[in-house]
Formats: sequence, C-alpha cells, structure tokens
Amino acid sequence: MDTLFAERPHFFEGQYLGAADLASLLDYLREQAARQRLAGRSWGVLSGLELVQGTDPAGAPHYTITPGVAVDGHGRLLAVLAPTRLDAALFALQPSGLVNVWLRHHEASAGGVRPGFEVCDTSDAYARVGERTVVEVGLRQTIALRESGIELGGTPYADAREAPGIALPGRPLALDGSVGAQLFPNDDESPRWLVPIGRVPWTQGAPGAFGAADETAQKLSLIFRRQAGVFTESLIAAGGLLRLRARWTEREAGKTADQLAAAAAPRERDLQHCHGRIQPTEPIWLEEHTRLAGDLRLMGTRIEWQAAGGTDYAAGGSVLGLRRAGAANAFGGADLQLLLGVAAPGPNRLVIGQATLQAAPADPCRPDFDFAAGVVVQQDAKVGVGTADSALAHPLTLRVSGAQQQALALQSAAGAVAWQVNTLPGPPGFNITQADATASNFFIAPTGNVGIGSSAPQARLDVRGVPAPQGNPLGAGKWLQAGDGGDAGRFWLQYGAQLAPLMVLSDLDNPPRLQFQQTGSGTEEAPQFQSWIGQARDGSPDLALSGGRVGIGTFTPQRTLHVEGEEVHSGGFGGGYSFGSRGAGFVNLPAAGERWVLYAEGGVARLWSGNDKLAVDAAGRVGIGTATPTDTLDVRGNVRLGGGLRYYAVGSPDNVRLVAGRVASGGAGAGLDWTSARNGTGLYTVVFTVPFAAVPVVTVTLADPPADDNVVCLRGVSQNGFTVAVRDIDPGAGDSSAPQDSAFHFMALGARG
Repeated sequence: MDTLFAERPHFFEGQYLGAADLASLLDYLREQAARQRLAGRSWGVLSGLELVQGTDPAGAPHYTITPGVAVDGHGRLLAVLAPTRLDAALFALQPSGLVNVWLRHHEASAGGVRPGFEVCDTSDAYARVGERTVVEVGLRQTIALRESGIELGGTPYADAREAPGIALPGRPLALDGSVGAQLFPNDDESPRWLVPIGRVPWTQGAPGAFGAADETAQKLSLIFRRQAGVFTESLIAAGGLLRLRARWTEREAGKTADQLAAAAAPRERDLQHCHGRIQPTEPIWLEEHTRLAGDLRLMGTRIEWQAAGGTDYAAGGSVLGLRRAGAANAFGGADLQLLLGVAAPGPNRLVIGQATLQAAPADPCRPDFDFAAGVVVQQDAKVGVGTADSALAHPLTLRVSGAQQQALALQSAAGAVAWQVNTLPGPPGFNITQADATASNFFIAPTGNVGIGSSAPQARLDVRGVPAPQGNPLGAGKWLQAGDGGDAGRFWLQYGAQLAPLMVLSDLDNPPRLQFQQTGSGTEEAPQFQSWIGQARDGSPDLALSGGRVGIGTFTPQRTLHVEGEEVHSGGFGGGYSFGSRGAGFVNLPAAGERWVLYAEGGVARLWSGNDKLAVDAAGRVGIGTATPTDTLDVRGNVRLGGGLRYYAVGSPDNVRLVAGRVASGGAGAGLDWTSARNGTGLYTVVFTVPFAAVPVVTVTLADPPADDNVVCLRGVSQNGFTVAVRDIDPGAGDSSAPQDSAFHFMALGARG
C-alpha cells in the first residue's frame, strides 16, 4: 500500500538550486500548514471579523469588519489586519433586505523583475504573490457559487460535506465540510471558497443605503455567520483546570481591565490540597449557559447546587444535590437520593412551584423568572403543599386553596375528578365529596359532629340525603348499617315500606334485642337494673314482635298487642286492664274513682271503679249505670244536655220520634227529616223523609195569618206525611169561607221506625 502523501525538499552542499526547487519547498510548507489547519478544526472564522454597525457624521448607518482571521475549506488563511468599512458600491445591485456578506481568499502575482533581468522562456517573471481577503455580497444560493469543491482519493466532490463519510456505513454527512486529507489545488487554479461573516440591512436605490440592524436582523446575521470549530477526542487541562467561557467580558464602571481579569481568575477557595498537590476543586468549569441536546449521565457521582460564590462545606456550608446511592437498597434496587443538608436556624428545602418569565430582568441577556412556591420538601422529609411560608411539623401538610378550599383530589382512569377533599361547603371542616366541590358526601364539623350527605350536621352523626320517594322493601335504601349479617348479626336503619323510618336488628338463629343498662348500684357489665326491647332470653316468649304485632307471653301474637297473662295494668293486680286516676296514689279497692279497671265478664265488657260504671254487651248495647243494657243505649238515671247542663232529655214510656218545623206561606220548605210544597191556594203538603213506624200524632198552628180570622184543617195524616188546608172566614162566600195562604208550624210525634 502506497502511503506517500508529500515530498519534502532536500538540499545538499554544492547543489545548484533553481526556482522550481524553492517553489517545491514553499508548496510543501503551505500544504502541511493547510492540512494542519483543517485536520484539527473546521473552516470558518477563527477570531474577530465582526460586522459592527456605526454612523457617519450625518447619522447614516454604515458597517465595518473588525480585524480577524479565518480559514477557508482549502486551508488558506484569510486575514483582515485593520478595520475595513464596507463599500456601499458593492451593494448597488442587491435588492432591499438583509444582504449576505462573505470573505474569500484572492492572490495575484506581484514584484515583477526590472527590465533586462527577465528570463527567456514564456513564463512571467514575478518575485512575489500578493494574498488578500476580498469581500463579496449577495445570496450565493448554490454550492457551486460558494465553493470550488475538493478532490479526495482521486474523486472530485462538488460539496465537501459529502467527502469525509463517503466510505462509512450509511455515508453520513460532515456538516463542517473540512477535509484535511484533500488534494489541495495548485496556485494556478485559484479555487473559490466563501466564508460567511454576517448579514447587513440594505435599501436599494439611487444611491442605495445601509439600514440600522434591529434585534431580528442581528440574530439572523449571527445565524448566517460561520465560526471555526475544533475536532478532538480529549481536552487535557495542563494545569488541572479546563474552563469553557465566553471570550468577551463586559466593562464595568470604575474597574480596570486588570481588576476585571482578576475577578475572572480562580480564587483560593476554588483550589484544594489533594494527593499531595494543589488542584482545582472542580477541574472543569462551564461558566456560561449550557445546552444539552443529548443525554447527561453521571457515573456514580452527584450533582450539586451551590451558592453563587461556591459552598464551603468545611466552613459549615450545607449540600443541595442529587446522587445515585452507591449501594443497593434493602429490596435490591437502586435509590436516587435528593441531598438536603442540615441547615440552621431554618431547614433546607426542595421547593417546586410555578415560574413566570420576568418582564424586565436585571440583566436582559440572562432571563430570570418570578417564582410562586407550591410543593415543599424539608430536609427532615416533611412534605407540604402550599405551605412555603411556614415551617412543617407533620409528615404531610396541605394548605387548601380555591373557592371551595380544595386540598386533595382523586381522578378516575379517564382523568376526571372522582373524589376530592376540601373544607367547604359548610363551615370550615373536613369534607369528602365527588366531582362537585360544593356538595358533601362525608363531613366532619369543627364541633366534632359528623355528617353523611350533609355539610352542616346537627348531631354527632347526622345522615341526610337518603332517597325515599316511597316506601322501600326491607333492606333497601338503608341510612345506617353495622354488622356482617347472617349469624354474625346486623343492625340497620332505613325508610321502610310503611313510609316511616325502620330500625332493624337481624340474626340467623337467635332473637335480637335492644337492651338498656341502668347501673344503679351495680356495674356497667352487671347493672342493678336493665330493660330491653325484644326477647330477653333465647327461645323465651317474654316479648315477641312479628308482622307488626307485639306478643307478651306468646310466640305467635294474633293481634297488634297480644298479652297472655292475668292482666295489663298500672297500679294494681287482678283481671283486666287497670289505670289509676291522675294525681292519686295507688289504691286497690277505690271508693271514689282512684282506680279504674277495664275488663270483660259474662260476655260483657265493663268499666269498673268500685262497681261497674259502663258496660257493652255482645249485641252492641251500651249500659250506663247498669251491666245489663236492654237497648242500644240504656241509661239508668237522668240525661242532662247543653253547655251549661240546663236541659234534661225528654222522657217517654214509648220509643217515640219527634219531627217539627215551620212552613212559609209560599209552601216550599225543608228540614232534616221533612220537605213541604204548596199544592194550591191555602193547600200544603208535608212529607217525612224517614217514615214513622205508625201514624204519628200531628198538630198544626197558623203563624201570622193575614186577617187573624183564618182556620186550619189537617187532612190525610199517615206514616209518610200529611196535608194542611187554610181558609179565611168570609160571610159573603158560598160556605162563608175562602182558601187563603198562610204560614204555619207543625209537630209530629210517633213511633220510631
């Protein structure tokens, strides 16, 4: 394999040297220099060559190229040794807008020999070649207008970016376009390679004029500019410190360049004594904003956030950092540890919150953010949400926020709020609700009252909101339930089928009961007195409740209250139901109604106090003053009526009925038991609504007759009614009388139907 890449000129004593020998030496040196420039760095601006805006005395903008050096893609140096002002004539044909500014290498023969010293061949006789940097302006949109291409391995490439990776898998592009192994062109070819240095605003005209570059124009100019880069695998800090920082240092009023340089130099606290020598505490300094487009991996080390001037741990500084634990945790996994050093007097904290870009930061070139604290983690692992202004004393502290003072929310798998905790809608308390923050499922008030379905509980346990639009089957729509059911028992409250609250105790095979302990002189477990609702003992008939019936002394109550025993009473014993007179003590044999007994004997129900006062027999006859009534109501004694007891009831040996009323002269009338009608002049009919059992005795009396000389005649009296005829005494009439209308009263007394 032939690896010859250059011929170095070699001279010996007494050798005759021609121009070609000297030219080969120059070619060798220039080629090696070009390879060195492109092998370790990319082409572009090395330093300087800035486009700086200025104004002329008339205030018109102009632009100047500062001194600097660049390298083009053929390894040639481009140098501007003095500030060079852009000539507006270069831009005469350019359209208005931002115009690209380029630099390129140009060389021309110079130093021609004096006449008479020329050679006799056809070559020009020049002793020098002038190299200069030329400014070009314009778009240069195609690669052919910007570069002459290169030759690599005997193959020409119009675009140098294609050449370096041509033999690699995938043929990747080298966007830097620097090829140190290229075959460099000879001097006669004068290849083209433009180096972009920026863009300037231009307005076309006659003449045209430069414009002032606003912020957008300056940014686009910097993007267009091509700076040189470095190719390397290792950057070795010779003195132990490698710094990456911007070149420019801004001036500060009252400070000299030496003072600014001293401020940027390492300080004593940046150095430490380790391994027997002085070395930087951090060998690599990144002193500017840093962007990572790829991953950052820390290999068993930590990342720290120190104070602006550094943190001296030996002087009591506390660490704020992040690291991967060196050893596995107790479960075999790895821990990522957040390091919050112990600080005094207050705790160090991790604070997570909302950052808002400051509208006017102190340094416009370094944007800063206003911060609103949210989640706080103290150095002692206590966590708070919304508690940045207070020290934490509990493992977890939540500060409520929002109109309903929300504290915690649980979402469904779809992302909707399923449950939440807040302190409203009632007086501030502990509230658990679902999607609606203004509602309440469970609430604990500051008083200790607990509400279910209520945010304003009025009792130690207040259950609301149980739907009961109608009666529920047993066990449906429960308000409160305790117990597993079956033989383990269960207790619940619900709105029942009877449209009323139910309290239910159930058990699989033993009778449940409610028991009340009255301690008396005993203990809570063994009280002196106790009472209960339900069967007091398993399998006993002491008290049975079944189908809405209560049984005492029976397993199968047949009535609402079914008592098998001597009596139901208060205040004594004996057959029947007894009750004492209010305000009187217990007496067994009363004389004046101190004790009453309701009982039955001989098929007759009796109310007794000393003797039978009231009786009802099987036929429904009621006796007052007798236990053997002979009629529906049998009263042995007088009956007095009226609010002041002014009237006695009318008595009769027979069972009679009385109907009475007043009929107006017009005839039409009615009472509770009768109706009347006028059948002609002075002729009236009265009909009984309920007929008498026999023909009654009827009397009629005229009321307010017209001439006070009328007579009345009663006709056709029967069980169903009678007829009345009224006549006026008139001597001139045929029978000395004539029919005449008149009002009248009547009474009918007869046997009850």
